Amino acid sequence: MGRKILLVVDLQKDFIDGSLAVKDAANVIPAINEVKNKFDWVYFTLDWHPTNHCSFKEQGGPWPVHCVHYTAGTALPESVLEGLKESRMRFIRKGCKPGKEEYGAFEGVKASDQDYFREGDVVTVCGIASEYCVLTTLKNVYKLSKKVGFKVNVFLEGTAKFESYDTLLAYMQENNIKKKTF
Repeated sequence: MGRKILLVVDLQKDFIDGSLAVKDAANVIPAINEVKNKFDWVYFTLDWHPTNHCSFKEQGGPWPVHCVHYTAGTALPESVLEGLKESRMRFIRKGCKPGKEEYGAFEGVKASDQDYFREGDVVTVCGIASEYCVLTTLKNVYKLSKKVGFKVNVFLEGTAKFESYDTLLAYMQENNIKKKTF
């Protein structure tokens, strides 16, 4: 029997109420808190940028400075961590290299060379923001699922958007990825 994994993408202060805040992002926190203990594992992806990251406007990128490593903007909401056993959490940093944009976690991860997912697991993806990091992480995880042999779904109530869920929903429909409801 596989494990149930909640994969929470970039639920960080800068995306909730900081320099790159996503409208209504704070609303996903109660939804995630309500379901987090129904999972065997909770994985958190973290944008973890150096000060000179290529995604920043000052470096020619499209975004304001956000989620600079070791700053308050990278923090997760305390309430989301409350009640979770440390032994059942994993933190996956992305966007760590100055010259590489990395919306998705698990980019370039080989199925045979990873310990995140096993055959039979069920992975539920949610987080911030649906059009960018959630979508790209979902694509990366879905690709791995085909090689490793696990299921993937999306907890839409635990997912914030900049403007629209359309690209996320279209990808889900194209690949027969279901919405997870509780």
